[in-house]
Amino acid sequence: MVGASTSGLLASHASADQISELKAKATSLASRITALGIQEAALSEQYDSAQIQANAIQAAVAHAAQQVATAEANANKARQALKDDAVLAYVHGGNSPLASAGGAMASANENLLRAEYVNSLAANQNDAVDQFRLAALQEQAAKSQLQQQQSAAATQLAQVNQARQAVVSLASQLQASQSQVTGQIATLVAQKQAEERAAAQKLAAERLAAQQALARARTISSPSSFVNPGTPPPPGHGASGAVSAALSRVGDWYQWGAAGPNTFDCSGLMMWAYAQVGISLPHYSGGQYADTTHIPMSDVQPGDLVFPSDPGQHVAMYVGNGQIVEAPYTGAQVHVVPMGSWFVLAGRVA
Repeated sequence: MVGASTSGLLASHASADQISELKAKATSLASRITALGIQEAALSEQYDSAQIQANAIQAAVAHAAQQVATAEANANKARQALKDDAVLAYVHGGNSPLASAGGAMASANENLLRAEYVNSLAANQNDAVDQFRLAALQEQAAKSQLQQQQSAAATQLAQVNQARQAVVSLASQLQASQSQVTGQIATLVAQKQAEERAAAQKLAAERLAAQQALARARTISSPSSFVNPGTPPPPGHGASGAVSAALSRVGDWYQWGAAGPNTFDCSGLMMWAYAQVGISLPHYSGGQYADTTHIPMSDVQPGDLVFPSDPGQHVAMYVGNGQIVEAPYTGAQVHVVPMGSWFVLAGRVA
């Protein structure tokens, strides 16, 4: 599916077009997943509605069955009561409501009374049975209808649930595809960044090699005019503070022409660091060398600025233990590294 179609985009060199294409696919997948989420939510609501309907029908079926049971119990009770009255009236006489109704009935022929009473009881019993049968038939019809509705509700419930599960399954597949595409984007971005860093490092190495060659040529042709042969002054009062300020920016990105507070070029970092202790430096490595006291490289102390043979090309700050802090080049961050041999000039900030 999506993974198979995008796997072929990974090539030996990452490109902006490949990243853009994958990002577009990721956006499309996210849109489809959102739409499926809305559809799944709607189906969930339909499922809840069908469940409520099925529960109501089930309750109605149970209620109808209870009504039939109650009617049957009442009919049986009435039937038994009539039988008991008939037996008592026949055996004892005068104990039933009809037998004790008045003197005229008591004086009537006993056989006629009993026959008439039994006929009345039979008629009442038949009425009760007929009413029970009618109620039973009505209940059976109602129950049959409710059961049909219950079956239809259960079918609807199953269909809605099946549709919901299908949507959830598809959304899960799309999310897996989206994760794969996102991973490919991250891989391409990392590859592209690595290529850019490698190119920047290569350019920096070439630049430094050229600086070293130039320094050697100048050393051969004439002594450096930048070094002060006198005894260097002690480190300035702001040196330690400037070191702390410069080290606090480690991890910030290099940006051409920037002097903080979050991005820097090489001279911009030096200018910003010393500005934190109230000392002003120009935003130019050559100007910074000109404004400092020139000292031998063997005398450098933390806070001193170090330069290549052409101080107008780069500047860094010595922080001790053979380390410098610098803003190196585009694509890199402010870092602390060992001081290279191409740093041949040093200046102390008063």
